[in-house]
Amino acid sequence: MQNPKISVVIPSYNHQNYVLQAVESVLQQDWPDIDLIVIDDGSTFRFISRPNRGLVKTVKEGLTIAQGEFFCLLASDDYLTPGSLSSRASCLAAHPDCVAVFGDALLLSGDAVTAERVMDAKRRRLFELADPIPEFIKGVNLPIHTLMARTAIFRQVGGFDERYHYCEDLDPQLLLYLAGPIRFIDVPVYCLRRHTTNSSRTNPHVARADKVLLYRKYLEEVPKLAPYRKLIEYQLRRQYLLLGRYLTQSAAPSVLEKEIFAGAIKYCWQDIRLLWHLLRLRFH
Repeated sequence: MQNPKISVVIPSYNHQNYVLQAVESVLQQDWPDIDLIVIDDGSTFRFISRPNRGLVKTVKEGLTIAQGEFFCLLASDDYLTPGSLSSRASCLAAHPDCVAVFGDALLLSGDAVTAERVMDAKRRRLFELADPIPEFIKGVNLPIHTLMARTAIFRQVGGFDERYHYCEDLDPQLLLYLAGPIRFIDVPVYCLRRHTTNSSRTNPHVARADKVLLYRKYLEEVPKLAPYRKLIEYQLRRQYLLLGRYLTQSAAPSVLEKEIFAGAIKYCWQDIRLLWHLLRLRFH
């Protein structure tokens, strides 16, 4: 039986110190058929392939042109462990009903691999639950770079939503769970670098507006989530409140963030604090 082709997408932006290691970690894999896609998103080093469009647009572009039956991501400042692709692809091949598989990841401290794993007990528990959807809605998430999915199904559920700027990894996880079974292999398939150029670490509040859009999408655009409506609405109100606090404390809140927060008016009768933030922003 012929091995399925695997598409590995590496979105790169100003990671000239790391991208070569990322590429080499793919080329050194023991899987025979790899479709490697490196997209330089307008970096300022050596050659500029095209103007910067942002991470979400870049990974979506990679998914669009991927030729493999299986699909996975690799950040240009991280790298794969030996056997990363074969361990995940073998799991998918052995379980035709499975739409995706997650592995574990090792954290890097500088260039050194630590013993710290990314898949903590809370994340591992998702794979033991008969219905993990409520935990996803509550905010438990998985490291998407350890994911390998069937490309056709990833596209079918919508891939990466361009409305988000920082939460591109949250939406596909839940939508894939709605599409079919997902497995976990307790093997480190990825080395994850934590450093100051990670956007969410530079400013932990940048994703507030994205999370409001995320829960609004779950309410308005995903019919399969109707049984969880009350829980989604609760989380949406919570995200509106966090966004409101962030915006009223910000020296220069963006127009887009303020427009997104305006939707909180619908829930003011349930939480008067939302009205207070709306009024403060009106006269900001």
